[in-house]
Amino acid sequence: MPPDIFQPNLSPPDLSTSTSPEQGSQPVATVVIPNPVKYQWVYNLTVANCQEFEALTFPSLKKRWQTYQQRGDLGGVAAIVNGQMVGLLVVELLSDRAEILSLFVVPEHRRQGIGFQLVRYVELGLKRINCPQMQVRYQVGELTNSALETILHRQGWQTPKTDFLITKTTIEAFKQAPWVYQYPLPPKFTVFPWIELSEAERDQILQRQTYPANLSPLDPDPRLEPINSLGLRYQGEVIGWTINHRIAPDTIRYSTMFVEARFQRLGRGFSLLTEAIKRQIDSGIPYATAAVSSDNLPMLHCADRYYKPFATYLSESRSSYKVLG
Repeated sequence: MPPDIFQPNLSPPDLSTSTSPEQGSQPVATVVIPNPVKYQWVYNLTVANCQEFEALTFPSLKKRWQTYQQRGDLGGVAAIVNGQMVGLLVVELLSDRAEILSLFVVPEHRRQGIGFQLVRYVELGLKRINCPQMQVRYQVGELTNSALETILHRQGWQTPKTDFLITKTTIEAFKQAPWVYQYPLPPKFTVFPWIELSEAERDQILQRQTYPANLSPLDPDPRLEPINSLGLRYQGEVIGWTINHRIAPDTIRYSTMFVEARFQRLGRGFSLLTEAIKRQIDSGIPYATAAVSSDNLPMLHCADRYYKPFATYLSESRSSYKVLG
C-alpha cells in the first residue's frame, strides 16, 4: 500500500500537530497564517467517510463513487475559519502520481486565495514523500475557467489539454433527430445484444485484435447496459460493437463504438449507433451521455454534424499536470 501522506510526520516542516475538530482525537497538522484561515491535513479518508464532506466537494465525490472505484489512498487538506470548514481539496495517491479529485471553497470565502493555498499545501506534502507528479482532470465550466485554471497557471502547471468533448441529451431530443431513422444496415449485417456474444466469438475477438486497446469490448464492468449494448456481425462474423453503461438509473453512457477498418467508410458504425439509440428510445430511459476523444477526428466530425444540434449539454474534459521532482 502507498505510504499514508497525511500522517503528521510527513507534513511540511512548518506544520504542527493538533486535534481535528471533525474527528475529536484524530491527529492532523495545522498551520496558522495571518488571516483567520487554518489549513489542516485530513487523512484516512475512505469512500464511506467522504460522504461526511459531500457538501464541500466539487465535482461531487458521491457521484464519482457511483461511477468509479477507488484506486489508491485518499486524503487532502481542509481550510477552516472560526472552527468551520470552508474549503476542501481531496487527492488520490496512485503509484506514479497524485490526482486531485475535488477542490471546493464555499462561495462567501472565494477570491481570498484559499483554493490556491489548498493546492500549495497538498503539493508540499506530496514532495515530502517523493511523489513524482500531480494531475487533475475536470470539466470546463464557470468555476473551473475562473478559479481552477487561474490557480494552475499561477502555480506553474502545464497548460490544460482538452481530452474529450462531453455531450448529454434526452430521448425526446433523439426522437426529433431524423438521422436516427435514416441509416438502416444492409441484409448481410445483423445486430445482436452484446450479452449474447458466444465464448467462441469472444475468443476470436481476442485472437484477431483488430481494435485499439482502449476500444476493447471485453473489459468487465457490472454497469454494462444490456438494453442497447450491441454487436455487429457481417456474414456471421463479429466485426463491430457499441458498448454502453448505465451510470445512473435514468442515464446511459455511450462508452465504446468500433467497427473494423474495412467497414468504417461505409458508415456501418453510425448505423449501429443509431440502432442503439432507437433501443434506448423504446426503453424509456430518458438521458444519454457520451465522451468523444479529442484525438478521434472522425467521431468529432460526426458529433459536430449530427449530435450537437440535439444536445442539451456540451462541455469539454481537460487535464493538466505538474512535475514535482
